[in-house]
Amino acid sequence: MTTVREIDPADESGFDLWYDVLRAGATADREVPLLASHDALATSLRVPVPTKAVVGVAAYDGERVVGAMIVEYGLKDNLDSILVEINVAPADRRQGIGTALWGWARARAASLGRTVYQTEIAIPDGFTTDTWPACLFAAKLGFALEHIEDHLVVPLPYQHQVELEPLDGYELISWAGPCPEEFLPVYAELRTAMSADVPTGGMTRETRHWQVDELRQLEERNAKNYLSLVVLALTPDGRPAGYTVMFLPKTDPETAQQLDTLVLREHRGHNLGAHLKLANLEQLAKHRTTQTLLHTWTAETNTAMQKVNARFGFVAREKNAEYEVTLPAPRLRQAVRAVVLDAQDRILLLRFEFADKVVWAAPGGGIEAGESLRDGLVRELAEEIGLTPPADAPHIWHQVAVGPDYARGYDGVVNDYFLIRVDSFTPAGALSQAELEAESVYGHRWWTLAELQSHKGPAYLSPRTLHHQLAHLIQHGPPPAPLFLGV
Repeated sequence: MTTVREIDPADESGFDLWYDVLRAGATADREVPLLASHDALATSLRVPVPTKAVVGVAAYDGERVVGAMIVEYGLKDNLDSILVEINVAPADRRQGIGTALWGWARARAASLGRTVYQTEIAIPDGFTTDTWPACLFAAKLGFALEHIEDHLVVPLPYQHQVELEPLDGYELISWAGPCPEEFLPVYAELRTAMSADVPTGGMTRETRHWQVDELRQLEERNAKNYLSLVVLALTPDGRPAGYTVMFLPKTDPETAQQLDTLVLREHRGHNLGAHLKLANLEQLAKHRTTQTLLHTWTAETNTAMQKVNARFGFVAREKNAEYEVTLPAPRLRQAVRAVVLDAQDRILLLRFEFADKVVWAAPGGGIEAGESLRDGLVRELAEEIGLTPPADAPHIWHQVAVGPDYARGYDGVVNDYFLIRVDSFTPAGALSQAELEAESVYGHRWWTLAELQSHKGPAYLSPRTLHHQLAHLIQHGPPPAPLFLGV
């Protein structure tokens, strides 16, 4: 049975297993693959920033990682969208793993109130959006192709000869590493202009308005894993005209990345973009060590930059396709449940029997109109098991499951779980057996952690990751804030 849960990026061995699957899935059948290095991605997951959330999610077959997903979403802009990247190692494909990961992403988006889903897919040479499996999977989920870029490379050390006319009327300022303090306001202004100017096709994307302090924080964060090479173009009176930036990953000995190149509209037509690129290539020659390829990306529709790249010897080796789908906010049934643990750390579960499946789940049920979570918990436990929860019962888990099979008449369900400790307890609620069966409840059972871990079905456990979540709860106690759970 495939289970899906968020990884703990501080767990180095668990992160390593997850990253191995991510890399295997992302690089399969590609000649010039490029993805974040192990250390760079670890930093993204382990060190939070105020502008963006980055979450690593794994799919498991037992305890073996079989799928890896990255979920990103803005915290200050683009508040309707969520970026999803799903990877499954070739040997484990076509077993529903990608679909299970997608279900988790849908649940997280629902919990955030986001309805716009986006993804980026690298398409190797020789394939198209109609033949590459990842594109076909995205289309199956309802995604539509909105934008395509060429992924271009040029060999390093750079040996292509580019002759340019002298640059007149502009000053080029170069630096390696964080931006000098005196140029930071101008650099932030240009980064904002790049966000507004970059071609995005039909993608839903707001302009990123860079503040000086946010840009400085990003640079300090990037400096742990990348050496930034920047060239800035200024007019004689110090006004910004354009910039270009490269990254030299410190933990990837083979690749360099040519990222943004921007010339403000009023300064175009002076060959400024080519001068910026050439000046940064001169910087690259000073700082390059073992890198063998310089990567860049340019929209198919950006004919001016395509010509510049061709002039500098870049050759297209892949396509980068951006997809998007907008899905209506799901209608979710709100429910509350209790994780009841006895002195032996056994958990009490009720047996729910439905027409097509049997589920062992924590006692509790749907919230009635006007009820708070606490009031609903008191009522449900009195009816089902005859237990009164303490007023300060810790709120430990927040589960969201999106799909037609989780709550009749709804698009999914939200379960909020509270922890209740008892020395010993014999369930006996106010509802009769007939009344319980009318609610699909057919008995109860105390489970040890070992029994949960060894359970193979055919009855389901809810949540599917119950054994893992309970083990973590027993070992570490209640979390400071409710943990998000998928199915």
